[in-house]
Amino acid sequence: MQYHSQLIFFIVFLLISESSTWFHHHHHNKRSLNDCCVSSKINVASKKANNGRDFFHQLATNRSSYKQINPENMCNLIHFLIQQSSLNNQSVTFTKGMFVIFDSTNQIFEQLMKAKDEQKSGDEAQHAGYFKRLKHMSHQALEKVFQEPPKTSDTFIYVRGDESSHYHGERGSKWDRTRDYPAYGMDVPGACMPSGFGHILFGKIPSLETQGKYAGERIYIKPELFGIRHLKQFIRHAQSYLDHVSKRYVCQLKDMHKKPGCSSEEAFRENTDKKLLKKWQNILLTTPSVANQHEQLMKNATKYGISEIYRQAKQIEITNEGNKVKAFLLEITKHYGNEDIQVRKGREIIFTTKELIDSPLTCEFMSRMKKC
Repeated sequence: MQYHSQLIFFIVFLLISESSTWFHHHHHNKRSLNDCCVSSKINVASKKANNGRDFFHQLATNRSSYKQINPENMCNLIHFLIQQSSLNNQSVTFTKGMFVIFDSTNQIFEQLMKAKDEQKSGDEAQHAGYFKRLKHMSHQALEKVFQEPPKTSDTFIYVRGDESSHYHGERGSKWDRTRDYPAYGMDVPGACMPSGFGHILFGKIPSLETQGKYAGERIYIKPELFGIRHLKQFIRHAQSYLDHVSKRYVCQLKDMHKKPGCSSEEAFRENTDKKLLKKWQNILLTTPSVANQHEQLMKNATKYGISEIYRQAKQIEITNEGNKVKAFLLEITKHYGNEDIQVRKGREIIFTTKELIDSPLTCEFMSRMKKC
């Protein structure tokens, strides 16, 4: 009993000391190595987020950082990206979504590829493609049946090629998606990542600008529940994908899109809202100056999303038919915000390398809050 009383007294003393120190710090603006600016989100580990911040800085500035690319550091990176999500700035659980990084250093993807090429067991590019992968996994299953000794492998980053439905339009034809802009995957074991994620999909898509805020390579990163390298994971990945497709269909039905499951389904994804596309199509059809270009304009809008719709609307706005798009422009800027709208496809979370490098620390236990 005496031991418990002493323990409670010690904890209370620590908390009072911490509060007093914070009060002194807050009113005298003295900085400390333990200062932080951001409260940790409920599904993010603060220490992992800060380690991920340091790791990202290495990727962007250190040409030898490919040596640090491993499951633990990539797990930390996902904690960091979720923590810093500009569209997720409230304490809500991040359940799915796409990150897009505009990398002005043109270093990050290069480091990832160097790490892939350094793997002694290769990147399994020869197994990329649904039929090739199924054939390979069937062979693996037979080896287990006949109890052949498993082959050791250091493969962490593997080629998914065209085995991803994300950014199909931006990545070009099937040939382009296989050769020039393939998707890649990483399996992160041990329940390290938040929200049950166990796989990281990533790749590169064509750059949009050569100068300015959005100059440099464009990298997409998407945490997923399951990978596709092993049969058990492949089956679960397929089930998850089919569930997603069926839910998207159901959520398009009348009176269903406001349901909680449907609203969260599209949160932070790169897909363009089909209702918005339909509304824009109606505006194009009723605007005489562009009605004859309707098909090509809609094709571009469907392929490139919000940024292309915004560009088309701004062009119409400066004509004598501008009144037709004023309310529409107000609607999309209210829904998506003004920032990043010129490079946005849907509700993906957009970062620049500079923003991430300059981002504040996440508060760990007993850290001191400061005003950023």
